[in-house]
Amino acid sequence: MIESLGSTHPSRVRAWLRGLLCIAAALALAGCADTIRDGGFPADNSGSGASLSQSESAATLRLARASRTAGDLASAISLYRQAARTKPVDPALLAELGDTLLEAKAFDDAIDVYSQIEATATVRTSALIGLAKAEIALAEPAKALKNLDLAQSAEPKDPRVLVNRGVALDLLERHADAQACYRAVLATTPRHVSARNNLALSLALSGQFAEALDIITPMARSSGAPPRIRQNLAVIYGLMGKREEAAALSRKDLDPATADANLRFFDLVRAGVN
Repeated sequence: MIESLGSTHPSRVRAWLRGLLCIAAALALAGCADTIRDGGFPADNSGSGASLSQSESAATLRLARASRTAGDLASAISLYRQAARTKPVDPALLAELGDTLLEAKAFDDAIDVYSQIEATATVRTSALIGLAKAEIALAEPAKALKNLDLAQSAEPKDPRVLVNRGVALDLLERHADAQACYRAVLATTPRHVSARNNLALSLALSGQFAEALDIITPMARSSGAPPRIRQNLAVIYGLMGKREEAAALSRKDLDPATADANLRFFDLVRAGVN
């Protein structure tokens, strides 16, 4: 059990658990594209050059959306920034730019863009969620929780707010509070994949393995299960000491070296060593 590990090596175990909790953070960002290569991210030139007319901005925005849909995030980001050279800037456009930067894993840039969206904007809740996701990715869950609390005050039952709030709480090792967030989503949407997945991992991290397995095993055995579901089940097996089961699942989606490294990681977490 996780709790028993802390009785002998508490500081070491907490460090390893923070590493495992990053898996939960990754769930909130599932679907993100790989970091842009070959030149990196385009510079923020939105404050330079001539302002665009509304019609020019709208045309550029269409190109930005097409580039994003095609997976060309570098071009999309550049085009979104060109489209933002209007006065006043549409908050919804900024939100799309922030979301694209988040997809591209340009987390600091995403935070800068989301922070420009005024509190009165209709997209404010989405911006706060995006801001929190970026902060979670940067290992700043306390900051993320503050923004999600603001979002929850406006949209108390929004599943996006609740799931991401749960992730932030798990990263802060407030597992019971995190589980309450996931369960609140499941009370109204019982098949919500992210809420179920994160709840299972959170339960495992607090030593409640039986319930964790009950939740995630049927999901992982589904023919259409994404790799992240199977890998979370592998994490749970690893924490339980079921090394063969963890290995079998890990090797379905990971190369042998990565799978073996994960197994060693699980062993170290269970042993509570540095």
